[in-house]
Amino acid sequence: MPSIFDFKQAFNGGTRENRYIISGKFPSDIGNNISHFHVTATQIPTVSTLVMEYNYFGRKAYYPGEKQYGSWSIRIIDDVDDGTGSNRDMWKKFSDWQNLINSHTTNISSPQNSYKTNDWKVQQLDLNGETPIKEFGLIGCWPKTIEPIVFNMANPNTLNQFAVVLIYDQITLSSGKTSITKITPINQT
Repeated sequence: MPSIFDFKQAFNGGTRENRYIISGKFPSDIGNNISHFHVTATQIPTVSTLVMEYNYFGRKAYYPGEKQYGSWSIRIIDDVDDGTGSNRDMWKKFSDWQNLINSHTTNISSPQNSYKTNDWKVQQLDLNGETPIKEFGLIGCWPKTIEPIVFNMANPNTLNQFAVVLIYDQITLSSGKTSITKITPINQT
């Protein structure tokens, strides 16, 4: 009969919800630099296979259809550019990206696919938060929605946050055994 010791020996510690890094590159028209910023919440995007249903002699037959990708949401702490060129004003960067997709004032779109980027990644980190164990890359990524920043005088000790919902064409998956560069904190120089 298995014991609690056997159970504990077969368990490697699991993964943690708060061990992840997000990185991304904006289109070249709005800076194109890799940005490091504070994200409070995200999830791995949903990937599903549509089902084709056929009737046959009173029974249903199901077959796999096309792949469908859900949207990807990230919740970002609102920060401002501190004048050092750190480009931390993420709300402005995402708003500029939205403006590139379709201008707020002229209603003119950017050239075909120039608003998409292939460099947004979520890296799930190991128990110590040092080594990526999984990487999820978004190909053909662009912001669908920039959620509002809520102001509320009843919350004096709260940082402002906003969510961005991104759409993408394809997702890539990598295991932790591949060569993945660890992201270091922003250099204040």
